[in-house]
Amino acid sequence: MSLSKNLKELHGADRQRFLDSFDLVFCDCDGVVWYPLRDFIPGSARALAHLQSLGKRLTFVTNNSISSPEDHIEKFARQGNLKIEEHQIVHPAQTICDHLKSVEFQGLIYCLATAPFKQLLQAAGFQLAQESGPVVIKSLRDLHEAIFDGEPVQAVVIDVDFNMSAAKLMRAHVQLQNPQCLFLAGASDMLIPFGQGEIIGPGAFINVVTESVGRQPVVLGKPGDALRQVLLQRHPDIPPQRVLFVGDSLASDIGFARASGYQTLLVLTGGTKATDVSRLPANHPQLPDYVADCLGDLVDSD
Repeated sequence: MSLSKNLKELHGADRQRFLDSFDLVFCDCDGVVWYPLRDFIPGSARALAHLQSLGKRLTFVTNNSISSPEDHIEKFARQGNLKIEEHQIVHPAQTICDHLKSVEFQGLIYCLATAPFKQLLQAAGFQLAQESGPVVIKSLRDLHEAIFDGEPVQAVVIDVDFNMSAAKLMRAHVQLQNPQCLFLAGASDMLIPFGQGEIIGPGAFINVVTESVGRQPVVLGKPGDALRQVLLQRHPDIPPQRVLFVGDSLASDIGFARASGYQTLLVLTGGTKATDVSRLPANHPQLPDYVADCLGDLVDSD
């Protein structure tokens, strides 16, 4: 039996108390608003429009760096009844750009990420190092070239990279032996939903580099502490207990939100099942305050 409150069971005054308990909504996108690589989840657009009509502020906190912030905005715009602007999208590439600007970074970056992620960094004026050596490593000479022949960099950034390789991780390890080289990470999920299950996420590769160099990265995607500070700074006028965080992942969303002091709503349209929640004890750091079958339950109480 789940210790979380089921949103569908809140009626009348109880439902109104819930809606009155928050002013700001932080919401994940994939598995919450839309299915990855597919359309909006039924009822989600209507629920978001309803929250806007109630005067709630909406901010979308995504780890999806495969799509750019502009891609997210266009997807919302196609719904017709939703007006979402760029400042409402918190994207790992953008938070990393903001961080680099805040420290007045001027150097070269070795970036292990998708093409849209890299393009956003370049559009912000940052220079990225090119890969060195052959694409396919066939000899020790090839490996040496891939690791050591590139230019020295002043920052290493790791996010989702579908072309990750041992040689790339080795090159990152070598560069980070320079204590002046910044170590930044975007999304750090250990697993990410894909197809009918889950696949290894960037967190596993980040951990390989972290352990090899003995340094912790500044993590500017979920569930990083640095991202937590970014979100607090964006809304200094709203206390954490007046924030509702909506997500589909116990680790990346609910655990992150609870550590931040937010109220939490887990939707079951992503990678988490009701049985996963029911197994959590009362004091578990990933136990959500509320559970819903889908985001549409914010409107539909029957």
